[in-house]
Amino acid sequence: MLSLSANPDFSTLSNASVVNPYYDLDGLGEKTELWGKDALDQMIENVILTEPFERLFNLAYGSPLYLLLFENFARMDELMPQVFDAIEYWVPIKIDRTNADIEKDEINHVLLFKIPYVSNNGMITGIFARRIKK
Repeated sequence: MLSLSANPDFSTLSNASVVNPYYDLDGLGEKTELWGKDALDQMIENVILTEPFERLFNLAYGSPLYLLLFENFARMDELMPQVFDAIEYWVPIKIDRTNADIEKDEINHVLLFKIPYVSNNGMITGIFARRIKK
């Protein structure tokens, strides 16, 4: 477990800096903690890979990305704004939609995500870059 003075993105608590509000446990079950950009990236990944109605007690959580994965990417331009809306609703970030790039590889059934974002408090900027296979 990280010490109470640890704050990897902004310095330490002893310097009276802003406390990093973005924290998550590693979803791989390795009992490690994620802070800052790593926590936000994991949150984005969880939202896009969760189908609506899949999560008990929070049925609205998720995105319609699963519709793309089984339709040969025919509705990609129509669904990606909905996926971005879902990400921005559940994760405290603002996506730079003009520079977001989702490439499709129809031969290998893969989506390549490069989504630039900034946290709602403006302290963390990053690019969510993942490869998702059907």
